[in-house]
Amino acid sequence: MLSDPALIEGTARPWHDAGYTVEYRRFYPHLTTADLARYHTVLLLLGREPEAPSDGLTAGDLAILDAWVRGGGVAVLGYAEGEGTLDRWVANRWLASQGAGIAIGDEALEDTTVRGAAPRTQSWAEGRRLGDDPLGSVYDPFPMGRNHALEVRRSSEVLAVAGRRAFVRTPKAATPRGGAPIAAAARVGDGLVVVLSRHALGALGPENRPSTMPLLQLGALAATHDFLTALARWTRRPAEWAHVPPAEHPTPATLAGAPLPVEIQPPLAEPPPGVKAEPLAWPAKRDTTRASGVPGWIRQMGMRALWAPLLLPREEGPAPRSTAALDSLVGFLDQAGLNLLAGDADPETVADSLHHRWEERSAVRRAWSDAASLLQPTSVAWIPAAAFGDFRPPAGWADSSRGIRGEPLSAACALDSAFWDDRVVPAVVTLARLAAGLRQLVPALAFDLGPLPRGQFTGYSMGQEFCDAAWRQAIRRMGRHGPLDSLPVVERYRTLRDAGLLPAYYQALEALVAEHARGIRDRVLKERPGLYFAFRLRQAPGDWFSLGLLRGFALPDRPLLVFTPEVMTRRLLAAYRARGLDAVHAVELPSALVRVRNLATLKPLVFGQNDGFWLSAGEGTAARGRLDAGRSTSDSVAQALRRLAR
Repeated sequence: MLSDPALIEGTARPWHDAGYTVEYRRFYPHLTTADLARYHTVLLLLGREPEAPSDGLTAGDLAILDAWVRGGGVAVLGYAEGEGTLDRWVANRWLASQGAGIAIGDEALEDTTVRGAAPRTQSWAEGRRLGDDPLGSVYDPFPMGRNHALEVRRSSEVLAVAGRRAFVRTPKAATPRGGAPIAAAARVGDGLVVVLSRHALGALGPENRPSTMPLLQLGALAATHDFLTALARWTRRPAEWAHVPPAEHPTPATLAGAPLPVEIQPPLAEPPPGVKAEPLAWPAKRDTTRASGVPGWIRQMGMRALWAPLLLPREEGPAPRSTAALDSLVGFLDQAGLNLLAGDADPETVADSLHHRWEERSAVRRAWSDAASLLQPTSVAWIPAAAFGDFRPPAGWADSSRGIRGEPLSAACALDSAFWDDRVVPAVVTLARLAAGLRQLVPALAFDLGPLPRGQFTGYSMGQEFCDAAWRQAIRRMGRHGPLDSLPVVERYRTLRDAGLLPAYYQALEALVAEHARGIRDRVLKERPGLYFAFRLRQAPGDWFSLGLLRGFALPDRPLLVFTPEVMTRRLLAAYRARGLDAVHAVELPSALVRVRNLATLKPLVFGQNDGFWLSAGEGTAARGRLDAGRSTSDSVAQALRRLAR
């Protein structure tokens, strides 16, 4: 819910291809009475609470769903995997009240063939016979994103099952769940209910979670498209629903005992003024499919980066690499033919003399000097990074980030002046001065919004930010101060949503973040003109904070350098380019996949769909694609990488 339209395009595409006109109402994610007359099918992308800030199903939504399906409409419930416990609970209560015979299980499915070094843990799907053939007429397994196992009353309700290698984790052991239902349908009244994960619905494009696309088998997504398009086409043909059993023994829905309080609010007659439904599934314009101002070294060789912290994470704090370890790292870069070393350079340690001893700051400066001395004779450039997870004062923040219920979150209030002025700005200016003294070695500065083992930064997303500092600045920018000034934090989100002010509020938040970023950008460029700016993100950018940062650091004559795990980014970047945001993208390669036998498959992915690749190393046990598994492994990876040329 509240996702950027660019992250919903992959969800909309098969429905568009099946003949639907697809509209997305972003800032009022609830059903209204007017929707009953306007739409035949509704895709409800369920929320993420309590694991992440999000809107969720209300009693009013359930009332509209009752009328929807009994009047002949189609309701598709797309739950969130691993998170969204509240909405899965509410959806299960509603399904039970309808007698649908379908329930969403609590455990996520994984694949037994995935090793710890590879992050893509999705289980594949297999179509089940619906009449004469399965949807899409596909019998071989195909990728379908993240899923939970469904519980069904009858096997004839099942549309797709997990592949034979699927399992779920339990406290004692992994339990095989091959053949578990992952997509199911039931007839309710004259209508139809379909249940599958929102990640399965969005398997063809970026979404608000790290990608699980199979890097070595992207061709299998054609079968995924066939299945999803056939599913969408089937929902338009009530005469073909006869193979699906009808619901039995409906009962009133009860919402007592929910993990969090469920909003008890009758449905609105129509969406609030100021909230519009946007058409989706647009084709990329030819003139926006490639970045402009791309430097020659990226055009010729692509970004070939190793993302590794300059200092190693330790329980007692970051420690400089030994001379031998640094020599080994630089040797790997040279052997692998990489052209970038990027990673956290711990600038906040040097910038904060109040909380870091002279010895700590001296150790970081010495690590900078040692790295520069070893890298300068090579063809490898250095992109030192500032990690947002490190911007945390020892005593904590005066106010934390706040979610839609006013709940505190494990991040600073995003517009707290202390966050920017006392933590971010000094660290970034310190990096700029480092770059000014290393003009030939450092082409860019980076900002790391990825997961960090020693920080507790969870990032910012849609569903926040309602802390006091952000609230005051945003409503002032909207011209709405006055009665809203004293609104309690627990009422802020719903007040904006029901008044149709959420679009303006999130636009204001993004603009305010962009202003902060623009001010930092200008200070950096005074220290060192000509720098590029790079960003590592845990997923495709699609929230007000990451887009505000990107917009603030954007320059008309050079693209931003973006590093994410996302695989298929051409349409995504074209959508952002159409909004005036220019970027090139490097995709993460898990080192477990970097083998000579895979190079023919990886090459068009990293240099066709993307502008290069990056690998992660030395970031602790949570790191993905680690290269610290032994000398022989590193040597074989390096040899394969050298052959992975544009």
